[in-house]
Amino acid sequence: MLAILKKWRLIALLLASNVSVSLGSDSESFTLTILHTNDVHSHIQETTKYGGVCSEKDKNASKCVGGVARIVTMVKQLKNDYPGALFMNGGDFYQGTPYYTILKYRMVSTIMTAMEYDQVCLGNHEFDDGPEGLAPFLERMKAANISVVSTNTDFKNEPALKDKPIQKSVKVTVEGRTIGIIGAVLPQTKQLSNPGEVEFYDEITSFNEEVKKLKDQNVNIIVGITHCGYVRDLEIMKQVEGLDVIVGGHTNTFLYHGSGYPAENTPEGDYPTIVNKTDGSQGLVVQAYCYGKYLGFLQVTFDGNGNVINGTGNPILLNSSVIEDENMTKVIAPFKENVTKVMQEPVGYTKVLLEQQDNVCRIRECNLGNMMADAYFAYYADMNTSSPELWSNVNAAIINGGTIRAPLEQGVITMGAILTTAPFGQTIINVTLNGTTLRKMFEHSVANFSYLNKKGEFLQVSGIRVEYNLSLPSSCRVISLKILCKKCQVPVYEDVVPTEIYTIVTTDFVARGGDGFAKAVNYGESGPVDFDVLVGYIRKMSPIKTPVEGRIIIHGNVTEPRT
Repeated sequence: MLAILKKWRLIALLLASNVSVSLGSDSESFTLTILHTNDVHSHIQETTKYGGVCSEKDKNASKCVGGVARIVTMVKQLKNDYPGALFMNGGDFYQGTPYYTILKYRMVSTIMTAMEYDQVCLGNHEFDDGPEGLAPFLERMKAANISVVSTNTDFKNEPALKDKPIQKSVKVTVEGRTIGIIGAVLPQTKQLSNPGEVEFYDEITSFNEEVKKLKDQNVNIIVGITHCGYVRDLEIMKQVEGLDVIVGGHTNTFLYHGSGYPAENTPEGDYPTIVNKTDGSQGLVVQAYCYGKYLGFLQVTFDGNGNVINGTGNPILLNSSVIEDENMTKVIAPFKENVTKVMQEPVGYTKVLLEQQDNVCRIRECNLGNMMADAYFAYYADMNTSSPELWSNVNAAIINGGTIRAPLEQGVITMGAILTTAPFGQTIINVTLNGTTLRKMFEHSVANFSYLNKKGEFLQVSGIRVEYNLSLPSSCRVISLKILCKKCQVPVYEDVVPTEIYTIVTTDFVARGGDGFAKAVNYGESGPVDFDVLVGYIRKMSPIKTPVEGRIIIHGNVTEPRT
């Protein structure tokens, strides 16, 4: 154990000495160490390198990574090496695995308390179970002395949350220097989740106001914890005067400086990313991928006036060489016992990897999206039709890529793996709409398309063939849209006609306007939960061999913001 910890101490020191970005003078310098995670999504146990369920075979072969017990081991060691280090989380500890699906906030609050975070911000998924699912979590964080910081939210009109402990900013003292900490969650949480009457405001406006208040209190070092996405963080940093560092989340972005990173993760920018601000100064933006695979390790050196003069570090891969913290494994044990029986029950088998690594289902056709959409389509298509002329009551199925949370690895598919892939418990529903409205849904699917800030509204399909040209303006990118006929003896793909009426299968999340889709007006009775449909389909169709087969074709490209 001691040898392992010494090894990681050496790695941390190497990072600090070799991965350095110098920004200016070091007169009266002070160095702040920040350790951080984001988008853990209840992956409290180790996973495959892609975030899927780790099999016994992979465990025995030391192929598993992450898990909160490894995070705690590394945090303890680095806090011992760097007294005063702050441990932060950039939102979205909720959702993502059977642990959350079954145990909800009780598990999350217990785990985060035991991990001893210092400051955290909220993510959009913290609102998924409504205000009632967030309120007790906030109380537990207060009891654990973990600061929940949310500068751009207002809870006063939401009865379940208006009196709960959440702060616009906090101040901490490290080596005699006062650090101001602010936080933000993306305003689109109103559409992405279920926040009740909580109000969300523009991050830049909210941050500028709070930073001014802190500056008036002689606080000249300010760190933002955000759940807004990497591209948005770059915009926030550029436009908020006095903000020095952003510890981000939401887009599961992998940043890295130099070489030596795992082959399965391609960096989307430098760690830390330097931003030239409108006031002439510079700031740093970091993020640490997702699922607890890495622990972000950042050291920032400030001059006597609180200006950033140096940034060093990199995310640390938490592979099998990092010993799991013994006390943390004891905290996990009762939760593991509660869900293990459910998680280990075999459902079926897949001969192929059903992909979702790096959120690919948000930027292109993925075979996991195909399989899931096929399952929802088949559920309704297999029912008795309302007329002998119909082979199916529905034309097609669509699901938003953001609902697909983890891959299904080759081999046995368990209940736990399915719950990890589709953890939200969404209801399947059929919606009736005309061709014009259907086309608008697909335009919305790519209206904000970005390879850097992968959007959850990107649609995966069954019974539809769509072509996009991303070089065209938003709202004009769908160049071909075909759908299966349902009143026909031989199903064929036909052009979508603006005035024709179609019936599609989707989730209640999309139907009620989630991810920014227009709220559906005409829909049938609610169907089963998505998890149950997937279980039935996988049992029936195993072994699964779903390919990527040209259901979605993308031409051209978008202009990404400069980083």
